Amino acid sequence: MSQSTPVRIGIIGAGGFMRTHMDSFSEIPEAAVVAFCRRDEAALNEVADEYGVEHRFTDYRDMLKMDGLDAVAIITPTGSHRQISLNAIAAGVHVLCEKPLALVATDAKEMLDAAEAAGVVHATNFNQRGRTPVGRMKQHMDAGYIGRLFHANIWWGQTQAIEDKPDVASWRFKAEDGGGPVYELIHVFDMARLLGGEIKRVCALLTTAVPHRTFANGEAVDVDVPDSGGYLLEWVNGGYAVVHTSFVSKGNDADGRTSPRIEISGSDGRLENDGITGILGVSGVSGPLQEVEMGPEYPQPYRQFVDAILNGTPVRTSFYDGMKAAEIVDAAFLSAKEDRWVELN
Repeated sequence: MSQSTPVRIGIIGAGGFMRTHMDSFSEIPEAAVVAFCRRDEAALNEVADEYGVEHRFTDYRDMLKMDGLDAVAIITPTGSHRQISLNAIAAGVHVLCEKPLALVATDAKEMLDAAEAAGVVHATNFNQRGRTPVGRMKQHMDAGYIGRLFHANIWWGQTQAIEDKPDVASWRFKAEDGGGPVYELIHVFDMARLLGGEIKRVCALLTTAVPHRTFANGEAVDVDVPDSGGYLLEWVNGGYAVVHTSFVSKGNDADGRTSPRIEISGSDGRLENDGITGILGVSGVSGPLQEVEMGPEYPQPYRQFVDAILNGTPVRTSFYDGMKAAEIVDAAFLSAKEDRWVELN
């Protein structure tokens, strides 16, 4: 398409996380968000008025019929990603889908195959590879800072599930919608792939510390997903990662959430980040950890997505990466269920 014509994007699922997408797309001159979709019409009009978005839909299928729509960003609950993506792909529309890409890897593969066959750009929004320490840590690893990778610790938790009446959506605690930290914090599995390559096998322990929830709107839910989990991942290339996700851990920032904490050790050095301060490390010698230069940012998935549409450049996290992370999730659930290691293809 012409460089002078902005990529016209519709956002499907104009809820709270929509603002992150709007802020990110607004930084890209070659992109224009032209449509919102949300089932709640009053809420839809409120947010569309706020951002000055003209085209408004309560059914995403009507949005896909809109003239001149180039792409969609899907930020609905995970259980809806497959069908929305397949319909968008069938309409010839490029797709940026929130993580997790799908509830199971077979659905993710179906989405990948459909996008490849249709020739549309497809991206999974693993935004932790962008303006974050993990992306910069990977740059140092590629430059030889730690030598051969031995092992990594990756931890990410949130406090949103610890209160009696958390002001969060109840779907986050329902399996059919892809709730719980195994899905919600799937970033950790993508981080493991980014840092060490493909995963050979997985061993997982999943628990539910708070089995019943009453929400701020009065809705009561029997939680049918794990709210914390520990995972041991072995890389194909050698080494391993110890990974932990939780919805029942106290946070360390203003809204009670935490950023991922990462420690990486290798033959020649070590890198770590606590999610708040900069990167610390030591390379080649023994001694205390020192602050390490953060280095340049990787482009965020939004920028890569638009560039791929305009220029045919690759995205760093496509549906393939979403599928590979889903394979790890599938293996983790099977491992916990059968109390054994699970091999990945």
